[in-house]
Amino acid sequence: IYANLGRSGLKVSRLCLGTMNFGPETSEKESHAIMDQALELGINFFDTANVYGWKKGEGWTEQIIGRWLAQGEGRREQIVLATKVYGRMGEGENERRLSAYHIRRACDESLKRLQTDHIDLYQMHASDPETPVEETLRALDDLIHQGKVLYIGCSVFAPWEICEAMWTARTLNLNSFVSVQPRYNLLEREIEKELLPFCRL
Repeated sequence: IYANLGRSGLKVSRLCLGTMNFGPETSEKESHAIMDQALELGINFFDTANVYGWKKGEGWTEQIIGRWLAQGEGRREQIVLATKVYGRMGEGENERRLSAYHIRRACDESLKRLQTDHIDLYQMHASDPETPVEETLRALDDLIHQGKVLYIGCSVFAPWEICEAMWTARTLNLNSFVSVQPRYNLLEREIEKELLPFCRL
């Protein structure tokens, strides 16, 4: 039931536990029970984002996960923890998007809410046309060298944006994306045209 995350050596369960509704739709007690059950069933891949919980700047869902992890009993060591950055976390102009300034602060804030010293997979929630891709990648590379992040990935990116980011990372000798998390369901199958073939290269 496990597979490598992209071409990395990291093993993740083929099913990933999405936590977007933890807080707004699912109580903290129920959320903790769901995570316990997922772990018991062998699901080790948990995905969240700093904006989940939909209370601007609070990171409600990350806080719920953090309190679950704080219960100990090997919870943190048993899971691959993914979170995301991009969305607005405050009223200031620099409290959103993918500038080095925002990424550095957002990562530190997510670490505090999640009550952990590192994020296993740090994902860019969306692309940012206002920030040079090399700035974003250098900021992410710094986080990896600091030990705050192990792997990086992206979410809602066009194939050409992923290609640009990977080419830039290779050219500048920076860490690059190991995964992409696109929208994909019975109604939204656009990724079958270009993204999936590109990822197989």
